[in-house]
Parts: sequence; C-alpha cells; structure tokens
Amino acid sequence: MILPKVIEIRRRALDLLCRQHAAKDRISDDPIEIPHRYKDPREIEIAGFIAAVLAYGRVDLFKACVDQVLALAKDGLYAYLKDFDAARERPRFQGIYYRFNTTQDLFDLMCLMSGVVKKYQTIGTLFQNGYEAHDPDIGPTLSRFVAALRELLGTKPSRGFSYLLPSPASGSACKRLNLFLRWMIRPEDGVDFGFWKEIPPAKLIIPLDTHIIRISQYLQLTSRKTPDWKMAQEITAALRQCDPMDPLRYDFSLCHLGISGACPLKASPETCRICVLQQICFPGQAFL
Repeated sequence: MILPKVIEIRRRALDLLCRQHAAKDRISDDPIEIPHRYKDPREIEIAGFIAAVLAYGRVDLFKACVDQVLALAKDGLYAYLKDFDAARERPRFQGIYYRFNTTQDLFDLMCLMSGVVKKYQTIGTLFQNGYEAHDPDIGPTLSRFVAALRELLGTKPSRGFSYLLPSPASGSACKRLNLFLRWMIRPEDGVDFGFWKEIPPAKLIIPLDTHIIRISQYLQLTSRKTPDWKMAQEITAALRQCDPMDPLRYDFSLCHLGISGACPLKASPETCRICVLQQICFPGQAFL
C-alpha cells in the first residue's frame, strides 16, 4: 500500500511536469497534429482514428502514409467516405503502404471507415453504443467496439489489418486505440478534443508506448515486465491516485519527456538534476 504522503509527493511532481511542458507547443511532434488540421468534429474523429491506428514506428514515416490516404479525400473527408465507392476508389490506393500494412490493408481501413459513416454516421456513435457505465474501465467497451468493427468489415482481416485493431479481450495493451480514446474523451485542453462527453475520463487506460513503459518503471508506477493490458491498467491506477477524475492528463507530458530526449535511456547527473521528477524517479534519485 502506498502511503498518502508518497502519493502527494508524486502528484506534485507530475503536476509540475505538466505545467513546465507546454503541451500545445509539442503537438507538431505528435500524431494528434493530424486531426488538429480539421474543423468538423466528424472529420476530426475519422482523421484521428486513421492517424492513431497507424501511429507505430517513426512519426515522420507514418504521418507521410496518413497524408497519402487523407489526400484522396479532396472534397472533404466525411463527404468522401459517405460517397465512397470501393470499385472506383481501389485503383487510387495503388502504391500506398506502410511497414506491416499493405495497400490492401489501407484500402480496407478506408472501406471500414466508410461503413461506419454510412451505418452509424460517426465513430463516436458506434463506440458509445457499446458503453456500459458499470464497466470498471474502458476495456470492455473497447473490446465491443473492436468486435463491431471487425464484424462491419465483413471479411476475415489480414494479419496486417488485425494489427490495426487489437482488443483488450486478447490481453493486448491496445496502445494506439487507447491513444485515440484519450483524444476523443479527455476534456478539451488545446491538445485533446473532449468530444465524447458521455464517457468519464476516469475510465480511460493509458496508451502504453515504449516511453511510457520506461518512464513508468523509473517512477515505480508499475512492477510488471510484460507490456500488456494489465500493465496499462496498473500504470493508470497509479496515476488515478494522483488525479482520480482525469488520470491521463499526465500522459502527453510523460510521453514527450521520452520523445524529446529529456529523459534519456541512460540516467546521468546532467539530465536528472534538472528534471522535476528526480525526487520520485528511481534512477534519478542516485544523483540527489
């Protein structure tokens, strides 16, 4: 059991980190920059989902792929998907691919988004249809959402396409889908959008990328070694002690602490002594 005094020290350090790191200034280095290009909430959802599910590997490379896909919708993303004709559009995807995902995968992704628009109007409608307030966190709703998307796809997904739609039901950390949910559910703060107000931010689970894993272990937010759903839950539970209503408000700052190199792989006096988290960081404490 963590003592209240320890939790308060951790909360103060994390709050200071958020105050010192101007999140808006870091949007350009984050996949959330892509949905921020749009004004229509329906299009922000769609662009955000596409950007989030492809957000693996180098930022500049997956952004280039997302740009190619979104550039096909010249007269508006929502209208494009509403009027999407698979036979007409298939040749336009020729040559668009990204790492594990083939041209067919990206074409299927847009077919799926079109299916969502035509049947549910918005991604938010589909997701919130599966939300049940008694669920302990967002995991069960996310599992239902992924199952509904796979059913809507109508064909057996390829291995590459399945990589885009992991599920908590299989134990996956679902990093990219949790990232998208943070964007849609957390209160609007200049970074996240806060569109889906029916779902409490307290239910969110942290997007478990390599930076969050490493820094969370430094801060002793988790004792787990396997980067799975349970680790994501454990880290979120630790952050929830600091902010019960909005535990993921720390996510952006913690992640960019790693992305920026301010928290390098190897601890050193030069970096640790100027870090506001030094007092609660296990490696950093060596230089106190």
